[in-house]
Amino acid sequence: MSQLHTADRALQMLQAFSPELRTMTVGRLAEVLGVHKSTASRLAATLSERGFLERDARTNELRLGPELGRLGLLAVAGGIDLVALARECMRDLAQQTGETVNIAVLDNPGTEVANIAQADGSHIVGIGQWTGRRTPVHCTANGKVLLAHRPGKLTRAPLTAFTARTLTDPTALEAELARVRENGYATVVGEFEEGLHAVATPVFDSEGCRAALSVSGPSYRLTVERLPELAALCRQAALELSRRLGGSDGQ
Repeated sequence: MSQLHTADRALQMLQAFSPELRTMTVGRLAEVLGVHKSTASRLAATLSERGFLERDARTNELRLGPELGRLGLLAVAGGIDLVALARECMRDLAQQTGETVNIAVLDNPGTEVANIAQADGSHIVGIGQWTGRRTPVHCTANGKVLLAHRPGKLTRAPLTAFTARTLTDPTALEAELARVRENGYATVVGEFEEGLHAVATPVFDSEGCRAALSVSGPSYRLTVERLPELAALCRQAALELSRRLGGSDGQ
């Protein structure tokens, strides 16, 4: 099998997944593609090594992997330029704070944020890998920033409670978003997950708020008293990134 044909088979394998077929065994993939099971197994192994597929350890079924999610989120964000330009600012911010730095964009539409890149801090205990994950807008720092700078009024859709601290009243959330616009940053204190605190600031391009930059970590390090200090550092990094994108501070 030529390299071009192999690449085509690999792409067909990825395209075989759908909302109706989210997980499949190697045997099922072989049937869908019309190839021998050994061929499907080799292709699946290569795609898994690259992160395009992942295997469920319990059922041994395959599903689309995180690398596809990462690439898809870059497309949602408007291309690689945002992530490429953000890398240095994110790395410097992570070094300054010692904490995890993420950049996110509004997605799905306006109900979730898509985390498109991450820079890890210096601590052994962090918050895990969030690149490729979607999180709710109303109880995350990135989400609040993006909602606060989104044109139009807040949707009145039900707001899910993730912890006892989650804002579920639209009026209370509107007031919180007004504070975000006034202060220039958002905070969350155990609103999405107990023990997880974060701050976030907006990133602007020439058309408006392009993304949100955040610093997050466990509550015993990111105490409530420390959040304004971290917000100031986050804002400096966001301003630099905004300049690189041709934007301003949005004020």
